[in-house]
Amino acid sequence: MSDVNNSFPFKRIAIILAIFLAACGEQKVAATNVRPALTYRIGTQSGVDSDVYAGEIRSRLETDHAFRVGGKIARRLVDSGALVHKGQALALLDPQDVRLSADAADAQVLAQQTDRDFAVSELKRYQDLFNKGFVSGSVLDQKVNLAKAAEARLEAVRAQAKVSTNQAGYATLAAEMDGVVTQVMAEAGQVVAAGQPVMRVADPRQRELAISAPEARLDDFRKAANKTAPRQLSVFTANQPDKPFAAEIREIGGAADPVTRTYAIRLKLLKADDSIQLGMSGYAVFVGADATTSLSVPLSALYSRGDTTGVWRVAADGKVSLLTVKVLQYRETTALISPLASGLKSGDLIVAAGVHKLLEGEIVKPTTDPFVTGDGKVAVVSPTAAPSLAHAGQAAH
Repeated sequence: MSDVNNSFPFKRIAIILAIFLAACGEQKVAATNVRPALTYRIGTQSGVDSDVYAGEIRSRLETDHAFRVGGKIARRLVDSGALVHKGQALALLDPQDVRLSADAADAQVLAQQTDRDFAVSELKRYQDLFNKGFVSGSVLDQKVNLAKAAEARLEAVRAQAKVSTNQAGYATLAAEMDGVVTQVMAEAGQVVAAGQPVMRVADPRQRELAISAPEARLDDFRKAANKTAPRQLSVFTANQPDKPFAAEIREIGGAADPVTRTYAIRLKLLKADDSIQLGMSGYAVFVGADATTSLSVPLSALYSRGDTTGVWRVAADGKVSLLTVKVLQYRETTALISPLASGLKSGDLIVAAGVHKLLEGEIVKPTTDPFVTGDGKVAVVSPTAAPSLAHAGQAAH
């Protein structure tokens, strides 16, 4: 009995130590259960209404040059990128076929001219016989008709001979305007049909940016073209991403592309310099008025619960708190919210993904997307700075 009583204190101490070690283990596990959360910081220009559209520098005047007759290309006289002048020879067809056709037409003219001369001589002889009373008037009328028909046939073959002569001249493909050869679509030795494009010549003095706009943005472009919407439009190129060029909307496609369902837009560059060359990659930044009473957040940051919409703000110690916000406008990838009721402001760090797995007061470890750059790790466009081309697609629309 005494041995049992003596071992009781030791059992009590062992139980207390086990409880203490278990508590320490729980604290250690809790400390290591801090979850990482994808976040971004709201930028100072996050309320700016902006869109980015990628495109290509093109010429307003682009002409596909083609032979007016078919045949085999004998020589190509210019290469892609060559500067050409109006009337300059670009390519030559094998002249053998067109030359033979012209010779055949000339021979037909000589043959028909002989028939016409014979018919006229016959008419003169029968006119003398009619005057002497040896033939009737109907016979004379017949000879008159034959002479007129021969003259008409002669005019027809003469016209055909002119066509054949002109076609012989069509064996030389000449430039229709001063410009630069932007594309060569046929080579020497290739047989081409009449009207088949062989070369494309563009006027480098009238440069534009060709972009495509979705149907949802078509009204915005029309308002900007009519000067009814205060939107600033700038064009940037890949070789000069920090240099904006002023532009204006010159043309909006009348119908959507049947494949992409987008509308072709042409932006005229107002003061383009020699650094902008045809075929370069470019993009247009379409900036609206600064919405100072709104902030832009990604759609993935919105947390919906019933009729309430909010965002999780991350404090300095990592604790998250849910702030109720009012959504002013939904966009393709972002939403404009009103910060007045919630107290949210520029510079705040909010959770960008996994918002429905968070709890009030939970501690998270903020992480940012390494592939997104910009103001506060948000790919945004400000009126004074252009976005990086590498991330223009993330900022577009």
